[in-house]
Amino acid sequence: MTPSDRRLYSLFFSLGNTLPVNRHVPYRPRGINQPSMNHAVTLLDPPYSSWVHIFPEARIYQAPDLPMRFFKMGVSKLILEPSKCPIVIPMFHSGMETVMREHKIPPQFFPSMGQDIHLRFGDPISTEVLEQLRDRWHKVREHPHKSEVRALRIETAETVREAVNKVRESMGYPPEPPLSNDPKSFPPITTPPRKDVKGWFSRLTNLW
Repeated sequence: MTPSDRRLYSLFFSLGNTLPVNRHVPYRPRGINQPSMNHAVTLLDPPYSSWVHIFPEARIYQAPDLPMRFFKMGVSKLILEPSKCPIVIPMFHSGMETVMREHKIPPQFFPSMGQDIHLRFGDPISTEVLEQLRDRWHKVREHPHKSEVRALRIETAETVREAVNKVRESMGYPPEPPLSNDPKSFPPITTPPRKDVKGWFSRLTNLW
């Protein structure tokens, strides 16, 4: 992605109230404490107490019949770090892979019409369960140790993943095989990166 593409992408998605997240070199800062993640925590806190919608797999993954990808630890930041425990509502959707095919050749620039999209919300995750995680977070933060912090973040993300997976299974999808949530055991992404769309945003705007 060229710098021009990146600026246009940022403008496009910011107009839709979307926070940009840095995930790839050379863009910095990356990781769980980058400005966008800190801003998301601010939005969850009073006086805003806003709705923050996240895609915890942190990438486009158009395979609803397969196990979900592991959830990123950034999920835990939005639960453990706000001053007030947020309400976490799990949801699962499918059908977008028929509307905008990520790996279609030639690339698809406009959505397909007349497709079915399925969306289901689950019950909010128990506040008691989240408060227990947050209590442990406050204790760990007093004397932080990298392994303990990481373990608690992973456990928190997995708590959310289990709740989302229940919604997924309620929609008729098969149960996941063991260790589906383990990054080491998750099947690698074999689809080659798209080179035919590199710089398409700037090329498109040049036509305007």
